[in-house]
Amino acid sequence: MIDTLWQLLEVVVNFYQGIIISDYVYSILGDRKKRSFFKSGGIVCAFILTITISIINYFINFEGVYLCVYIGIVFVYSLICLDGKILKKFFVSSFSVIFISIITSLVANFFALLFNKSVNNIFLHQSLERFISIVVCQLIILYVYKLTLGIFKKENKNDLSSREWILILSVLFISVVIAGFLTLTSTQNVPSNTRLVIVICIAGIVLINIVTVYLVIDLSKKNSVIKENEMLRMQQVYQSNYIKNAKAQYEIIRKMRHDIKNNYIVIGSLIKSGNIDKAAKYINDNIHNFTLFANVINTNNDVVNAVINYKSAIAQELEIEVSIITVLDFDGISDIDLCSLISNLFDNAIEACKKMDSNKHIDFSIKKDESVYYFSMKNTIGHSVLEGNPELNTTKKDKIIHGFGTKIINDIAKKYNGAFDYYEENGYFICSIILKKNKLFTNSRFD
Repeated sequence: MIDTLWQLLEVVVNFYQGIIISDYVYSILGDRKKRSFFKSGGIVCAFILTITISIINYFINFEGVYLCVYIGIVFVYSLICLDGKILKKFFVSSFSVIFISIITSLVANFFALLFNKSVNNIFLHQSLERFISIVVCQLIILYVYKLTLGIFKKENKNDLSSREWILILSVLFISVVIAGFLTLTSTQNVPSNTRLVIVICIAGIVLINIVTVYLVIDLSKKNSVIKENEMLRMQQVYQSNYIKNAKAQYEIIRKMRHDIKNNYIVIGSLIKSGNIDKAAKYINDNIHNFTLFANVINTNNDVVNAVINYKSAIAQELEIEVSIITVLDFDGISDIDLCSLISNLFDNAIEACKKMDSNKHIDFSIKKDESVYYFSMKNTIGHSVLEGNPELNTTKKDKIIHGFGTKIINDIAKKYNGAFDYYEENGYFICSIILKKNKLFTNSRFD
């Protein structure tokens, strides 16, 4: 009966640790299909861990085997079900498993010192001391995992580089080697003072690992902030110059519209005087300008006018067919955000169409429902973009300058309590943005 209860306890502990490990990697990496922990296979992973370790425990009792099997199963789970880079998946899987081993070793050595018994006695014998050590160990594991999970989840948006992951992994594996050696030493009949030193060393290893993880993530955060600030500075310079250029372009368009009447007068005079050839030449000389700015947008916001007309002209020069539908009023959205949002949408759409030999088409629309604005950008694509690049990461070499378009659009959507989504449908790549009117902003016009 006692043996059965101890075996049941071992199974419960294994399943408990399996749940913690599975939930840990799920919480850090995230499910690629946005499913819950239960639907992502987390419970299945915990069951597999429990069954596998229970079987291994029946035939062999060697910590190294546990580590390899645990890491292997969790890593496979992360590869199949979870999101993130392979190196990150391997680190998180290894970290979650190895830390359990280190903590278990620490607790076993502590209670061996406390009860003046060998570590083997704590690990293997059915006793009150072992029961207490098991309970305390699981509580410590839960606490440490919550602590590290809080650090990782808080800074997860600043994803670590491969070099930083390798640094943490190196420290982690060196730690587990040292901890394993100390544990192996502690299984021998060593004096109490030596065992105390071993406990202190293992505790120090745990602390070093936590501090290392925190410092590396903190460094990554600072680097990310520096990079993002530089990006924002460059974006502001770009927007300032862009508005100036767009304004000049828009003034040309306005002037050309005013000159149309005069052009018609000239053409009419040439025809009346019988100078048909001169009239035809005059039309041919000016038809490019008429075609180029055929889709002139004239809203109540000069920034919107300048940006859309300027980008439309660029698209038409590249033989991209452009269709635009927009509202007239843009109260509640700042000019700088409008400029950034619309220009990024057009830049991405034009860049995609440039890669196509034919069927180049852009559909851009802005609609309004009471205090909500709906922005939609559709552009034709020759093949799926999201299939090979679901996060829309830049493929350009200079990733500092490029690759922030999607982030900028998403930040603007959040700023106005809206939403940003992108998908593919019927040969089109579609970006959809919802912005809610902000009373702090009113539309402005060029001076």
